This record gives sequence, C-alpha cells and structure tokens, in this order.
Amino acid sequence: MGMRIDSSYINYPVSRSTQTDTTRKSANDELSYLQDKFKDYSFVAANFRQGMRYGSNATTNVAISPQFLKKMANNPKLAEEYEKEIANMKSCDQRCRANISARGDKLVADGWAIDKDGGISRWSIGTHDDRTARVKSPTEYANELYENKKNAKAKPYLKKFNAMSQKLSKGFFFNGKA
Repeated sequence: MGMRIDSSYINYPVSRSTQTDTTRKSANDELSYLQDKFKDYSFVAANFRQGMRYGSNATTNVAISPQFLKKMANNPKLAEEYEKEIANMKSCDQRCRANISARGDKLVADGWAIDKDGGISRWSIGTHDDRTARVKSPTEYANELYENKKNAKAKPYLKKFNAMSQKLSKGFFFNGKA
C-alpha cells in the first residue's frame, strides 16, 4: 500500500519511522532515541538532586533534565554535541571505578547528571574500610623521625656512658680489697 508523491512511491510506515529517527520533538522521543543508541547505558529523565540514586552498577547511569531533553530533541547540533559527551562517559566511569578500587574502597553506585542548562556532573557513592588505611598523620611521622634521629645521635654517647659507668662501678665496689 503506497502513496504517490511527485512521480515516486513512498511506503508510509517506512517514511514514518524514518521521520521519528531524524526529527524528535519531545523529551520522551529524545530519551527513547538515546536508549536505543546507547544500549549499555541507563537513562532517566529527571532533575537530579543531591542524594538521588538511579540505575545499576552494571551500566553507565545518566539522568537528563526533561527541559534539556526537549532542547536536544529540537536542536540536532546540540543533540550531536551531547551525544559525543555521553559516549565519553563510559570510559570516564571505567577510570573512576579503577581509581576507587585501587584505593581499597568499594563502589556502591555512580552516575551522571545533565541539568536543564546542559551542565554535566558526576556522582558516586562508595564505602571505605578504615582498617586498610593505617597511614600515619604528618605529625606522627615527623615525631617518629625526630625520635629516631635523636636516638641515633645518642647511641654512641650512651655506649660510652655505659662503659664508663661499668668501669667506675667495678673499680669503686670491687677493687679486690674487702
């Protein structure tokens, strides 16, 4: 079932699906497009606020403001620019996760947020095991160095003092005369 338009036939369902891919008009259209394009990401349309948690540890989580999604849907150049930013988020997540685990910490959740003005921020929640962090404070370390240095300087004098005191005590108490 086709339609005649200027001496060519166009299949309506095909042209309709092509139109929605290139001309997205609503925030929901843009969100659906991003979810289809980035399969291993988890998207949510939300105005991110501190303490908000979404997605899972298995994916790159992105919360985008509905107002900004609408801007992206109506501005192909803006959408293209932010698609590049979104594509880079996965590699940034991998580096951040590696840094967190290298410190001995455990990642609970993480994600990205794009606000209504297009500002991009990253958040993460982790746990830290204090038993793995037995690092001395700078003051403790300086005091320890000072004590070691003081003891190292005093050792030769201490040996001489002990030797002299032993000689004196032997000579004074045990001179062989009773």
